[in-house]
Amino acid sequence: MSVYAAWIAIVLDSASGVEHTSKFTLLAEGLLQEFAMFLKVFLEGIAVLTVAIALILTLRKIFHLWRRDRVLQETIRLELGVVLALALEFLLAADIVGTAISPSWDAVAKLAAITGIRTFLNFFLQREVRELRETAHSLEGKVSKELK
Repeated sequence: MSVYAAWIAIVLDSASGVEHTSKFTLLAEGLLQEFAMFLKVFLEGIAVLTVAIALILTLRKIFHLWRRDRVLQETIRLELGVVLALALEFLLAADIVGTAISPSWDAVAKLAAITGIRTFLNFFLQREVRELRETAHSLEGKVSKELK
């Protein structure tokens, strides 16, 4: 039964209040599931769009600004890494929303595995971003000292 049919049944049905509560609960659950699935797809779309835009901007920088300058190379990698970490956060949020509406043990186990993998990836990505940031700052410091 679709959500809309359930709503019409509640409005038109003249049964007892207990049945109305039961049908209302079913309707509320249906609406919540529909909203959660929409939110999950929306968050996944944001993640894909984020990666796509970052890829386009990064390729543009590589083709237009690429020199043998190590600082510039590290800066481009740093910016892409930060955006990829953000996209991973959106994907993790989408997985949490998707599991929240149907918390079977199978779904929880899949969420735990996905969360573990994405957390692992995010941890190492953040560590590399931090190292790139430190490298870029140290190289910028060397360049500015040489220019003085």
